[in-house]
Amino acid sequence: MADSGLINAVVVDFKSDYGFLTYGSELELPGKINAIKKHFDIARLVENTTKHNLKLVARIVCFRDNYLARHKKFGIRNDSGEIWVDKKNMAWTNPYDKGVQDYLIAITEEIVAHGVNAVAFDYVRFPTDGDVARIRLTKVKGSRVDAIAEFLEKARQEIEAEIGICVFGFSVWHPLRTEGQDIERLGEFVDVLYPMLYPSHFGRNFKNEETESWRNYWIYFDSVSEAFEQLASAVKVVPFIQGFEYRAKDYGADYVFSQMNGVLSARGDGFIIWNARSDYSTCWRALGWARNSIPMRYAQKCRGIHMRAKAR
Repeated sequence: MADSGLINAVVVDFKSDYGFLTYGSELELPGKINAIKKHFDIARLVENTTKHNLKLVARIVCFRDNYLARHKKFGIRNDSGEIWVDKKNMAWTNPYDKGVQDYLIAITEEIVAHGVNAVAFDYVRFPTDGDVARIRLTKVKGSRVDAIAEFLEKARQEIEAEIGICVFGFSVWHPLRTEGQDIERLGEFVDVLYPMLYPSHFGRNFKNEETESWRNYWIYFDSVSEAFEQLASAVKVVPFIQGFEYRAKDYGADYVFSQMNGVLSARGDGFIIWNARSDYSTCWRALGWARNSIPMRYAQKCRGIHMRAKAR
């Protein structure tokens, strides 16, 4: 499919949802805490994506980390002084901790040194699932948004690559202060915003349209437009598309394309389809429709795009 013209980028986990590294890191601390589980050869991956003209985006899960959180005092603690865990029994590191921030930046620098030119920080937030009332944070300085912004500012200064952040879809509409996600503030330090706008994750009354497809369309169109309003003109908006059937009444190619259509109509900078099982069989047809619609959209809207660029 890489040579079909239907896709031009891939997102690969370099630091997983559990916190371990999926490539052969040579850093001392990940090895010390047994957080290296090599799944692929990074040099070969970079070579193959370059060969097929694919942009390679390294997904790096930040503060949900079952390995570093259990090392020394990097983890968030509960009111009994024990490691706090979320409802999936996962531990989290403390975003206020400079040692945690430095650990993530060192990993990112190593990845970039191998020729990866784009990174996407995920779980770049505080935890919200589980018995959060028992959380006792240490080294607190400023708000939670301040902590996340400090990390991203440091990353911006030290990492020579495209930096993106994956954020909750609702953060486009309201700052999520408990999570530490305020896109207007965080957008000062990133190149790409990846909002997770999955229709299944919004309440049913949000953009309550007559049909599921139109609801999907307006969720993406309005959310992308709202994001542009809050971000500097240089920041790209590349939403995640729901490529899975959760809470969908009629999941299929039409369901997927209606989301793509909303992004393209709002003049978003692209999209990424997400399926936890990496099953994209339903999505290829929708990608074909999206590809075929782009020349017509460009011909009709190039003047408007130019005007938007000048306005922004």
